[in-house]
Amino acid sequence: MKNKFKYLVKYSLKKKIDTKWFKIVNVLLLILLVFLVNMDYFINLFGGDFEEKESIYVVDHVGSFDTFSTYFNALASEMGSDEYEIILDQDILNKEEEIDDEVVVVLNPSDTGYLEGEIVSFNAVSRTTYEMIVNALNAVKSELVLSTSGLTQEQITSLSSPVEITEKVLNEEAQNNETKENVGAIVTTVLIVPFFILIVTMVQMLGAEINDEKTSRGMEIIISSVPAKIHFISKVVAAISYVLIQGVLLLIYSGIAMLLRNILASSSAMSSTGMFSEIITMLSDAGIFSLLAKGSIVLIILFVVSFIAYAITAAILASMTTNIEDFQQLQTPLMIIMLVGYYVALMAVMFDGSVFIHILGFIPLLSVMIAPTLYLIGEMSLLSLTLSTLLTVVVTYLLYKYGLRIYKVGILNYSSSKLWRKMFKSLKNKE
Repeated sequence: MKNKFKYLVKYSLKKKIDTKWFKIVNVLLLILLVFLVNMDYFINLFGGDFEEKESIYVVDHVGSFDTFSTYFNALASEMGSDEYEIILDQDILNKEEEIDDEVVVVLNPSDTGYLEGEIVSFNAVSRTTYEMIVNALNAVKSELVLSTSGLTQEQITSLSSPVEITEKVLNEEAQNNETKENVGAIVTTVLIVPFFILIVTMVQMLGAEINDEKTSRGMEIIISSVPAKIHFISKVVAAISYVLIQGVLLLIYSGIAMLLRNILASSSAMSSTGMFSEIITMLSDAGIFSLLAKGSIVLIILFVVSFIAYAITAAILASMTTNIEDFQQLQTPLMIIMLVGYYVALMAVMFDGSVFIHILGFIPLLSVMIAPTLYLIGEMSLLSLTLSTLLTVVVTYLLYKYGLRIYKVGILNYSSSKLWRKMFKSLKNKE
């Protein structure tokens, strides 16, 4: 019987993995991951440049280039931007054919208003850049006014210097909201999205295989050789093995993408780890790695058991249908559950402290997407995460125990007539 079980698992895996579509999809996944991780390099290769600064040329007729440059750079720094380069060029307007993406700012004296400014560009100037130029010009005008007031240079410098502002937030929770939002987005992207995709793939795989065997009448031959219980377990094990293989491949593809990024960085002036190092630093400051270290075992158990629960549920639903079209309709509630879990995980940070979301974090099938997010953003304790995992284990066992009874009846059923009555009747039967 053990040999038959192994054969069924290997057959299901081979049927799914040893296909052109599997190979084509994985090649596309590899290409997609490599492109996403190294997008800036590829764009730069085809003419874009993430490191290129926007040039702002200044034609200075009032002797205030240094003042304009200082104030403009200060404004850019406040916005966290280093994308600008201020250049003094008195002859730039005589070379209009060279003005492409550049912006030219002309400082002219005024008999009535101390300063007149002119902005010259080939294309429209972005609103942000325009506002920064205007603010810098106003600062230049203020300094020109002060310089004619008879004040000393120290007084002028003191009056025209930017105001020093220190931000102090008394509500620590409000101060941490932005960090929580960023962490929640990363957790959802790294953990929940791959899980969601793999679950959908697994459900489709189980539905297609079981209905294919029923449609071809091969199910009768299989069940005559092995018990329905062995067939049921083999399908679940094969489906979980498939998603684990696909998950490992995704990790390998991600590693290849990062390795390629390092190789490209060694032959380029662009920074290879700027964005990633910022993410790692933010996660470290938020204590994510410490939480992962403490709850890693519980999280792994939660994910594995949830895979099993979804596989059992999909196999039960597939056994109740006679073709793939019926299965597509019957799996709708399962897909709704997955979508609810996915979107609640996305919005967990927005509804900070919501009792409703915490309750959903304990509901099996939903908890695998909600509980890890709540735990890693500090909204759920390790004890609560463990309790959520234990509830999932208990429900998974019940799904297997009673689902097997439905599977035994549904697997050889080829009629939709009174199907639900048969299913509920089968729950009363002992194995």
